[in-house]
Amino acid sequence: MSTLTKIAEADKGTLFELNGFAIPVLASSYYEMGKQYGSLMKDHMQTAYDTVVAPGIESGKTTPEDMTTWTNRSYTTVSTRCKRFYDGLVESTGWSLEKVVMLDIAMEFGIFQSTLHSFAGCTSIFSWGDFTPDGQVYVGRNQDWFPSYLEFPTVITVMKPTDGSYRHAKVGWPGMLAPMTAINEHGVYFDVHDGSSMGGSVVYIDRSSTLNALNDLIAETPTMEALTRRLNSAAASISYILNIADETGAASFECSALAGSRLRQPAESAFVGVNSFMNPDWGIHQRETASNSLRRFANMTARLAENKGLMNAARTRDLMDMRLFNEDGTFAENGGSTKPTVQDVDLTNYQTVTDVSQRQFWMKIPNPDHFADWTQLDLKALWS
Repeated sequence: MSTLTKIAEADKGTLFELNGFAIPVLASSYYEMGKQYGSLMKDHMQTAYDTVVAPGIESGKTTPEDMTTWTNRSYTTVSTRCKRFYDGLVESTGWSLEKVVMLDIAMEFGIFQSTLHSFAGCTSIFSWGDFTPDGQVYVGRNQDWFPSYLEFPTVITVMKPTDGSYRHAKVGWPGMLAPMTAINEHGVYFDVHDGSSMGGSVVYIDRSSTLNALNDLIAETPTMEALTRRLNSAAASISYILNIADETGAASFECSALAGSRLRQPAESAFVGVNSFMNPDWGIHQRETASNSLRRFANMTARLAENKGLMNAARTRDLMDMRLFNEDGTFAENGGSTKPTVQDVDLTNYQTVTDVSQRQFWMKIPNPDHFADWTQLDLKALWS
């Protein structure tokens, strides 16, 4: 296991670096953790803002009215804990609330403006039970997105709140606080995939942000059953797929902003999540995407079947290393899902593998210009 390098401290918060990944470890109230995050991450946040948000403002596509509307939408509808985190960020960065919020909700705002072809072309694989030697749950996940997001570090934020909510860790980018990949101290895991190609690209601005709400789900739900009930009660503001797991197994929520949600239960002790809705109850055909969703689904379903009974963290990393394309752009025979470079519409920004029962986490960036090999993080140790 690589050694964490301490970069900076702010009150009870510490920023570590590990093989190029930024790891802010925050502890205290949400207001204090927001202050810690802002103090530790301000420079990285500025780089992300200049890359993701500023061009829209400078071109006039993002108007002052947009910024006011979307800031009010987020700030007035998030939970008190998230509001206080925003307050702490504003104080420690010296940024306006609008600047803080527009960076945080950049993805959802981009979908609203129809500037993003998809939320991400992601792939997740889950195995447990008779697919694993020990019966435990193992998850592999690719976050596929734009090359520009490689210009600032992938961030693993480790939260140790003192308000009674659960310790958790989440993967994202500087100032973009939504838990795109996350696990809490009870072993509840989820990751987010784009579902707009199936569920519609309409964004409901008269609903609270789904991405904001995920912060509460990871902080409050102790089991996959509890998470399922919460999701069954929610109306999505965007169309997305949320793959969920705990120590007992896994499933997938396919959520349409227009037509509600469906829970996809696996037929075996393994399944694959991509960007196409796979639950037949929708009554629609399975649809390919520009990011080759169905090809990735078929590849990884076959790879899991070939490795039935053998899946553990190491084998999961092996499967996630398998590429979708050959160097010449043709599909790899018996291939996988990973795209180190852009060969369709996006590339794999980062990869994670999670040993759910042991709370062990591995991260990788496969792009050759920003390469970071599999890097292990012991979440139990960081939460202690």
